Amino acid sequence: MKKDELTLVKEIRDRFSLPEDIGIGIGDDAAVLNLKSSAILTTDLMIEDVHFELSYTSFYHLGFKIVSVNVSDIYAMGGDFKGFLFSAGVPETVSDQDFKELFDGIEDALKHYGGFLIGGDLSRSKNIVLSGFAVGEAEKPILRKGAQAGDLIFITSYLGLSSAGLNLLNNLSDDEKRFIKSIRNFKNCKEYPDRLLKFKGINEILERHLMPIARKPDKFKHIAKAMMDISDGLLIDLHRLCEENKVGAEIYLDQLPIHPAITKIADYLNIEPMNPILSGGEDYELLVISDRQDAKEFGLIPVGRIVEEKGIYLIDPQRGKIPTKPEGWQHFQ
Repeated sequence: MKKDELTLVKEIRDRFSLPEDIGIGIGDDAAVLNLKSSAILTTDLMIEDVHFELSYTSFYHLGFKIVSVNVSDIYAMGGDFKGFLFSAGVPETVSDQDFKELFDGIEDALKHYGGFLIGGDLSRSKNIVLSGFAVGEAEKPILRKGAQAGDLIFITSYLGLSSAGLNLLNNLSDDEKRFIKSIRNFKNCKEYPDRLLKFKGINEILERHLMPIARKPDKFKHIAKAMMDISDGLLIDLHRLCEENKVGAEIYLDQLPIHPAITKIADYLNIEPMNPILSGGEDYELLVISDRQDAKEFGLIPVGRIVEEKGIYLIDPQRGKIPTKPEGWQHFQ
């Protein structure tokens, strides 16, 4: 990188200004946000070769994703996203163009979610380390705690797409990975290498892993008794919610929606399609607990119910009730 830290910080400050009615942004020792309700604070890390691999992940993807994964936590508590602090440790091999693309992704994500970059820090490091800190607010935050036996379990969309995308990406050729790395807008990309065209929904699969969109709960948060985002996998995240409420859960396998691309990729990679749906991470959909029978009218998908008996159980039409382990992504395992 040719630019020094002072030059980079000045460019970032000039690019990401904060309106006076929102608060005080980059330039002081700390940022100030004018909030009207309870503050919601969250942070997430993304580390090279742990959370991402640069052979198919661009700096633009990284910028967009570091915002999304943090905003997802704000949305999971029923909050409105307000501000974002971003810190990065990068090696000297990262170019000025890489850095520009990183902040292009951050800027586009902030435009999508309606928040502001309000500060952060930069440092040199051996590997790329990205840290996001999101600030939100809510009049009444929705917690993981609040579920009771008899409540219904809902999700907001297909699960397993990110995990399927990761598995596919790891099995691509170098040329195919370079092509994926060049894409900024997966929704509008219509030209893929021939081998990838057979996977219906390839755009959605790749976007879900490389540039996930946090699920805003405005249409249904008023009926949620408990809520969290599904970042590590349905089973392990549902287990965490149940532990918080000292209850158990039943998941009806025949009610889980299966995206057509999951079946195609699972067949191609010789894996069981239900595995990424139940245990795949980084979907950033929402897990919603409600006692409302009409929750489907608000766009929610029913997949199970809360029960008194502790544990997570899969209900299969043929095999009946199956106890299962809370499998999913864990860092220290």
